[in-house]
Amino acid sequence: MAGGSKVFSVFMLIFYAILLYFVFADKNMIAMYMMGIGMFGEALVNCIFTFRSKTK
Repeated sequence: MAGGSKVFSVFMLIFYAILLYFVFADKNMIAMYMMGIGMFGEALVNCIFTFRSKTK
């Protein structure tokens, strides 16, 4: 995921922990927004790392 970025992995772990809190606190609408943003963010970062030049 994300080209092995540890910082991004920790960020997403914290992000999803907050999301889980909102789900258990019955704040479903903000949880859905966060889920959509998180999924899009992961897909975007993975896409960038996939298509980035591997000549480094």
